[in-house]
Amino acid sequence: MDTDGYTNARPGLIIPSGGGTVQQGGVLEGIGEEIPGSDPAQPLDVLALQETTGNTVTVAPIVTALNSFYNTPGMYAMSPYQATTSGGETSGGGPNALVYNTKTLQLLASLPVDPAGGTNNLGSNSGEYREVMQYEFAPAGMTPTTTNEFYIYVSHYKAGTGSSNEGYRKNEARIIRNHEATNLPANARVLYVGDYNVTRSGEGGYQTILSNTAPNGIHQGQGIDPMNLTGDTNINWGTNTAPISILAMETESSTDLRYRDDLQLMTTNVYYGVTGGLALVAGTYHVFGNNGTTPYNGTVNSGANTALNNHLVTNGTVFISAAQLYLDLTTASDHLPVVADYTVPITVPTPVLQAAIGPSNKVMFTWNTVASAVYQLQYRTNLLQTNWINLGNTITATNTVMSASDSVKPDRQRFYRLLVP
Repeated sequence: MDTDGYTNARPGLIIPSGGGTVQQGGVLEGIGEEIPGSDPAQPLDVLALQETTGNTVTVAPIVTALNSFYNTPGMYAMSPYQATTSGGETSGGGPNALVYNTKTLQLLASLPVDPAGGTNNLGSNSGEYREVMQYEFAPAGMTPTTTNEFYIYVSHYKAGTGSSNEGYRKNEARIIRNHEATNLPANARVLYVGDYNVTRSGEGGYQTILSNTAPNGIHQGQGIDPMNLTGDTNINWGTNTAPISILAMETESSTDLRYRDDLQLMTTNVYYGVTGGLALVAGTYHVFGNNGTTPYNGTVNSGANTALNNHLVTNGTVFISAAQLYLDLTTASDHLPVVADYTVPITVPTPVLQAAIGPSNKVMFTWNTVASAVYQLQYRTNLLQTNWINLGNTITATNTVMSASDSVKPDRQRFYRLLVP
C-alpha cells in the first residue's frame, strides 16, 4: 500500500479510483457486495494488510471510511499494535496490520512473532524482514473457548528471485511454523495469510507452511493451499502459457498480471471443516477481480475481465458496478485481494420471548439476543397447522434486547414462535 509514494489509502480502495466520497465506495466495499460462490454477500470481517506506513497514517483512515460507508460508528476497528520493519516504510517495506469487524469478531490478542534476538534481528540475519503478526480472534459477544477461537498469521515475505531470497522466505516460514507449534494448541484453527512473494510451488518457504511437521519436529499446524491441495511442487505461477486455472490465482500486479504472490493458507481442520471451529466455506476462496479471463501481463481493467460480472449485489441492487471496481482495482493496490468466506460456531442462549398488548391491539415482543445473530418471528393460527408463517423479515440483532410487533384484531387467534440461529 505504501508503494509509489503513497502513504494513505490509495485511490480506489475506499473511494472511487477517479475521486469521490467514501459513500460512493471502493474496492473494500465492493468485496462486501460480491456473492462468492453460493454464499451471500456480507461486509468484510477481517482485512489483513501489508506494506502500510503505519496504523495512524494508513490504517486509521481505512477504519474511518468503512465506519462511514456502513454508517455505523465503531463497526470497524484496527489492531492497536504497531508492527515494525527492518527497512523504511516506503517502497514496499512497510509493516503488516489488520482491520476487523467488531460486530462479528472480538480481537483477543495481537502478538508480534519475532526472530531469535528480537526486532534487532529483522532482516538478512533471520530472513524475516517485516515483523510477522499473529492475531487471536473469537466471535463477538461470545465467551472465548478452544472451539470458537482462531488465529491469523499475517506476513510479507522477502521479495526477489534467486537462492538467497528464497532462503530468506524459507527462514521466515520456519519462524512462523515453529511459533505456531510451540505456542498454540495442537488442534488450533490457523490461517497463514499475506504476500508470500513466491513464483513456484516448489519453493522452500511455501512448502514449509505445507509440511505436516513444523521444522522443530512438532507434528501440528500443517497448512493447506485450497488451490493446490496435493502440495504439488511443479507448478510455475509466472508463465504466459499457464491455463486459466493458474491465471485465476494470480494477484500481482493489477495492471500487469503475472505472479501468484498473495495466499490464504490454512490448517487442515479449517479447510476440511472439522466440526468444532473455524471452517472454510467451500467454493468461496478466490482472487477478487480475477477469474482467469484477464490475459497474462494484462490489466484487470482490460475489458475482457468477467470476474465480477453478475456477482455484485446489495439488498437486491447493484451499488458499485463491476466496471467501476475493475478500474478501482488498478489503483487501490498493486496486488489483487485474496478473499474467502469462513464460518465459526457460536452458542446462542435460548432467548426469553416476552409479549404484551400495546396500542391499537398490537402484540409487542421483546427478547434477549446475541450480537449479530439473526432471528425470525413466525406465527400460525392454530396448533393443528404443520407450517409456520414468517412474521416480517429476519431480524439481525444490533442490541442485547430486540423487539418486534404484530397487529392482530381482537377476535383473531395466533400462536407465535421465535427461530434462533
